[in-house]
Amino acid sequence: MLLSEILPVVASMNPQHVAIQSSSKTLTYGELHSQVSCVAQGLRQLAIKPGDRIALLGNPSPDLVIAECAATAIGAIPVALFPSLTTTETVQILQDADPAAIVYEAAASDIAAIAAQLPQALLISCDPGYAPNSIAHFISHFPPLTSWFQAKPEDIAVIIYTGGTTGRAKGVMHSHRSISHWSFMNPARGGGHNPAKKSLVFNQAHLTGQFILWSTLYEGGRLIYPDAYPFEIEEIARIVEQEEITFLGTVGSQFKDLVQLKAMNASCMPSLQGITCGGAPISPGTFRQAMEVFPGVQILEVYSQTESGQFISFLSVNQCSREGKLHRLLSVGKPADLALWGQQPYSIRIIDEEGNDAAPGEIGEIICSGGQMMLGYWRNSTDTEASLRNGWLHTGDIGRLDEDGFLYLLDRKKDMIIVDGLNVFCAEVEAILGRHPAVLEVAVIGTPLSDEGEQVTAVIVPHQGAMLTLLELQEFCTNKLAAFKIPMRLEIVDSLPKTAVGKINKPELRRPFWRGRLRRIN
Repeated sequence: MLLSEILPVVASMNPQHVAIQSSSKTLTYGELHSQVSCVAQGLRQLAIKPGDRIALLGNPSPDLVIAECAATAIGAIPVALFPSLTTTETVQILQDADPAAIVYEAAASDIAAIAAQLPQALLISCDPGYAPNSIAHFISHFPPLTSWFQAKPEDIAVIIYTGGTTGRAKGVMHSHRSISHWSFMNPARGGGHNPAKKSLVFNQAHLTGQFILWSTLYEGGRLIYPDAYPFEIEEIARIVEQEEITFLGTVGSQFKDLVQLKAMNASCMPSLQGITCGGAPISPGTFRQAMEVFPGVQILEVYSQTESGQFISFLSVNQCSREGKLHRLLSVGKPADLALWGQQPYSIRIIDEEGNDAAPGEIGEIICSGGQMMLGYWRNSTDTEASLRNGWLHTGDIGRLDEDGFLYLLDRKKDMIIVDGLNVFCAEVEAILGRHPAVLEVAVIGTPLSDEGEQVTAVIVPHQGAMLTLLELQEFCTNKLAAFKIPMRLEIVDSLPKTAVGKINKPELRRPFWRGRLRRIN
């Protein structure tokens, strides 16, 4: 099903069912469809054409959902951005995406500075009173668009930006066809089949946020927005209890925080029946504690990438416990089990450096092939050709398959760190740190936290006689890098290890920090 078809279909089936809920706005599917149609008409009146990009800048909100749905209604391509990025990072992405319009929340960004560097983009405000170009003005002054654009299945549906190994952000393009293959977008069940579903919205710029948005609308469920972002784990628990949410998706450290909160308050969140966690490997110790404090709750770890466009594999923690195979808690599950979720499983291979299939149990790069994966990177044929080869997505992750088909992640081939589910590409951070006057050479690596998760670590050779502290380095990065990319650890060294061709030897540099661990990602 095309993204532009989802809302009209579900609204015709369940017009009175609540689609969006926040403290300031509640919309039924009928109301959402009507408002989206009016905004789509407004966008068309601004001469925005099919294939044009519409940037969405701000914290997740009903207005940004309306804007994204309206973009698909006229064949435009939505591009959601993290509001936590610095102005410089935001401008870099927008210059690459080259949007015809920017839909923004004034409080979430320095829109004046952004607009000054993108004079060709129209500005559309989410804040009332910004006539004539505002979401509220479009809703109140334009008639509904009656003829929605019919895209081709292979047309670009959304672009999701992720970091680049050279420091340049890359726009991951997903088609209408690839999104229709994502989990829970099950064509056999049709749209609107699960109106009891309630989803808490954490973000809109991440793959997870796009998945929650479109799968919930497809199922006819309810999108629930908190009052403020970012929110604490106590706020998540409060909303789960208040709304009696049964299934919760978590990213990064949220899962561990939720487990610890439940351990302190055994009576909280009684409605939960299932929890997923993703974005970074979870330690077996946290999984064991989760099974103790959430008895009867299905706990699943998911493995995906923005490029894969949803799950490559998932692990049933409960099944590992029932079968007494706790060693599998170090895996990310069995890719073939995705069939249980209505998703066609990926074909998975492990290959060596020459591209040959590794023997069973041997270590190599994980590559996969399936209808869910990206079309490629926006206006970036070089990286597209490197990642997509002969129909296979090269994940950049190092792993192995065991004799039962369980997949284990052991390391990353890509020079990347994951912080609370967000990708940090080392080259981008190194480019900023290299500008510091005290820095002669720098390498950025991920080092493990005590239990699970990683931190950004800067390993620096200073100029002779120069002094540098972590606090000074962090202050230098402020307003140049988003907070989650700023190093949390500094190592001063006399020299950096080099390969035979003079490149910094990252595996050798990382080795002492990961000594004694079964995997080189945390």
